[in-house]
Amino acid sequence: MRHFIPAYPHRSPMSRFAITAMAAIAALFAAGCTSFSDSHPYDADLLTLEIVSIYPAGYESSVQSGVEVKAEEITNGNHYIARTDEAGCATFRIPRGVYRISVADWREDAIFNGALEEIRLTEGSAAQRYELPLIQSTPGTIVFKEIYCGGCPMTPATGNLQNDQYVILHNNANTTQYLDGLCFGVVAPSAASGANNWVTTVDGQLQFQEFAPIFECVWQFGGAGTDFPLAPGEDAVIAIRGAVDFTQDFPLSVNLNKPEYFATFSRLHFENETLNLTPGDRIQESHLLQVLKKTGVSKAYSIAIQSPAVIIFRPAAEVDFKAYVEDDSQCVATDPAGSAKCFKVPWEWILDGVEVFYGTRNYKRLKTEVDAGAFPFSEYYHCHTIHRQLNEAATAANGYPIYVDTNNSSVDFYERSSQSLHE
Repeated sequence: MRHFIPAYPHRSPMSRFAITAMAAIAALFAAGCTSFSDSHPYDADLLTLEIVSIYPAGYESSVQSGVEVKAEEITNGNHYIARTDEAGCATFRIPRGVYRISVADWREDAIFNGALEEIRLTEGSAAQRYELPLIQSTPGTIVFKEIYCGGCPMTPATGNLQNDQYVILHNNANTTQYLDGLCFGVVAPSAASGANNWVTTVDGQLQFQEFAPIFECVWQFGGAGTDFPLAPGEDAVIAIRGAVDFTQDFPLSVNLNKPEYFATFSRLHFENETLNLTPGDRIQESHLLQVLKKTGVSKAYSIAIQSPAVIIFRPAAEVDFKAYVEDDSQCVATDPAGSAKCFKVPWEWILDGVEVFYGTRNYKRLKTEVDAGAFPFSEYYHCHTIHRQLNEAATAANGYPIYVDTNNSSVDFYERSSQSLHE
């Protein structure tokens, strides 16, 4: 956890000792909500922010102390942690700024997540107090286990490689799941730093459209219903830009030319042969995901190397999905002047979603019930991946891998230093 190290360029210069002392004091305030006496010389530089977690109807008795609440300063990415008291209130003593607030309260029988955006902490002696409504959700069945979007060095050659992108899906349930008909896509905008016309903020509350806008293309697994089973604890690899053995030329990369792997590939829809490579000889034709709907104008498909928001979804059983896909009203323009469009996916269809942030200027794309947080990716072109945390207790009890799933990627994932598929 990175703590704030104050630097006040608008104040008169201070000695290195004074700055270091202030950093330590601010860290103590943020981490433990510690109170110092009124006479402390730096107390006036910190402001009070109170966040009250409001549990959904029927779960009012679920409020408890010790739940972690995070405040992230949007302009610089500095983080502060406070924990709730018995009334569900977390109190911060932190510098002025604009904050993103998030809470993840997960237990064996329920998950509660919540987020506030653009909370402005300004001058004043009175505490600023906000209510944070929590949303109850349940763990998924098929979830994202790993996202490798950032590429790697072309060692021993010079340059960087990004054609070797992949994601891994995992059956986190205790029954067999089927990939047949499952859909995959990227929510617009393609990168977290992009202008987001789909989400607004009102009094700290994110206001979403009634759908997730899928950018560029919607992919779908084939099969008649039971052709692609995924047993409990099993994985499915999807190569995004090239299902080939990249290690033949780039030892730090991965071999994606394996018969059990799947791939997003359509030369009809994505003509660029350099950026979308023809699958290797071991990839089965039945394992090529189908283009369900192409709405963009690109000749190559990829996911953002720094900060994608990826989802998997399955349409509701009562929906005539073929008719839905063919209905042009289910596509909307990415912006008033844009030729590209987005495909509308109702939020309730989504099985799992992961939002990735990079740097300090990021905008949410996924609703709280899909992903209440965002994973802060730090290194691209270094073989790093975004990997889900193993639930060691559940894994030991069940005898197959079960991963943490709180519907909050800032809790569920860690940054792995190399690809899990690297051999």
